[in-house]
Amino acid sequence: MKTCKKCGNEFEPSKGLVSYCSLKCRNSRTFSEEAKLKKSVANKGNLKCATNKGKFGSLNPNWKGIGVQNFICNYCKQPGISEYKIKKYHRECWLKLAGGNRKGAGRGKHGWYKGIWCDSSYELAWVIYQLDHNISFARNTQSYEYTFNGKQYQYYPDFIQDGKIIEIKGFVNEQTLEKIKSVPNLIVLMRKDLQKEFDYVIRKYGKDFIKLYNVPIV
Repeated sequence: MKTCKKCGNEFEPSKGLVSYCSLKCRNSRTFSEEAKLKKSVANKGNLKCATNKGKFGSLNPNWKGIGVQNFICNYCKQPGISEYKIKKYHRECWLKLAGGNRKGAGRGKHGWYKGIWCDSSYELAWVIYQLDHNISFARNTQSYEYTFNGKQYQYYPDFIQDGKIIEIKGFVNEQTLEKIKSVPNLIVLMRKDLQKEFDYVIRKYGKDFIKLYNVPIV
């Protein structure tokens, strides 16, 4: 005979019931308060804090997050403050900077428009506006050397207009911050800078103006 660990009654052991007298006792067994505490502490270090809106944290009171950090902007060299993550640039500095891509290297929808290669819908809108208003420009073919992570690269800005080098960009990354430094007086046009071009193109050709890719030269 054995004594049930749950209720304390004696029982005859059988297959599947060695420590408990019945399935009810076996299935209703509970952890001790000490065991519960150990399990809770072990799990808290792996939890994602529900009140932290997606940022990794912990319910463990001993956990030390990144918190508020001071940093020096790599672009303007002025101090800044960041919370929850380490930053290298002020937001406004980051948005000011952009770099160019060679043909086919863009992330946007690219193609040919009247013999001119465009790497994105932003470039396409800009090109259409210039052509429709008889404003002269040319695709840039000159490269500029820059260094990123200890390696040398060649950067090709997008266009040349009235002797000015123009780059059209819809996104930025750390590498573009180095590209921008390699071209003196580079003009960078972001989405907010192309409102006039987008308004015109959408009004005349519709929101799906990217279908104009591969339009032949006339």
